[in-house]
Amino acid sequence: MYRLAVVGNPVAHSLSPLIWQTFAKDCNIDLEYNKIHSEIDGFEQVVKEFFAANNLALNITAPFKSRAFMLANRHGIRTQGCLTANLLVNKNGEIYADNTDGVGLLDDLIHRGAQLRGKNILILGNGSVIHSVLSELESQHPTRIDLLMRNWDNLATFEQRSNLVSAYDDDVCYELIINTTPNVVSNDLFTKVKQISADAIAYDMIYTAKQTLFLAAMEQLTPDVKQFNGIGMLIQQAKVAFNEVFSIMPATEHLYPLLQAHFND
Repeated sequence: MYRLAVVGNPVAHSLSPLIWQTFAKDCNIDLEYNKIHSEIDGFEQVVKEFFAANNLALNITAPFKSRAFMLANRHGIRTQGCLTANLLVNKNGEIYADNTDGVGLLDDLIHRGAQLRGKNILILGNGSVIHSVLSELESQHPTRIDLLMRNWDNLATFEQRSNLVSAYDDDVCYELIINTTPNVVSNDLFTKVKQISADAIAYDMIYTAKQTLFLAAMEQLTPDVKQFNGIGMLIQQAKVAFNEVFSIMPATEHLYPLLQAHFND
């Protein structure tokens, strides 16, 4: 039996066990998958003890993705720009790090019928998660990827990383708007977005059964805006991670209603 887990703080809400156990059943793989709550100052010890027991892989959630990257002996190419990891794998006694967030977002957008070539993309936020998705979005050849940030000091770092990145522009009409920031009333970034197209996609990385404050704000701008949350990204990034661990690409279509039913219970 293979032993895997997800580590976070908090971690009780994680849907990773449900997703991975479903993939394992579909692919006839015998695995045990647990949740591990780590104290903030105890993460490194948790990881070391897990792999010392010859267990196979860890999924990493906030706030530990940067520290997970630092613990690895080997790093996949998808970790290089963001310096974060959401997957650690025991490979012949060495810890291998990967980050599947960006490809998970892109695969979900494609699954939902999005066409990004020639589009104007806006991302709200300024954290490392943007680094983890930039290269995947660039691969689809959009016209621009603008950032609307709370801390503009970070803009130069992103502009150096990509010639498509620039600051939010009131005069631009955006066709894909991605939120990476907290859904709290005090978040004023949502109201700063002024123009989105009639057929725009609003994508909130948080996953929840309810409409988020961000999605509600985009709906006020354009009533017909297509609204998606991070459930699909969670499924698709897990698919890529599962393939990294077991060299099997699992089917995902049935996971969408399964996770939605979980929220509706």
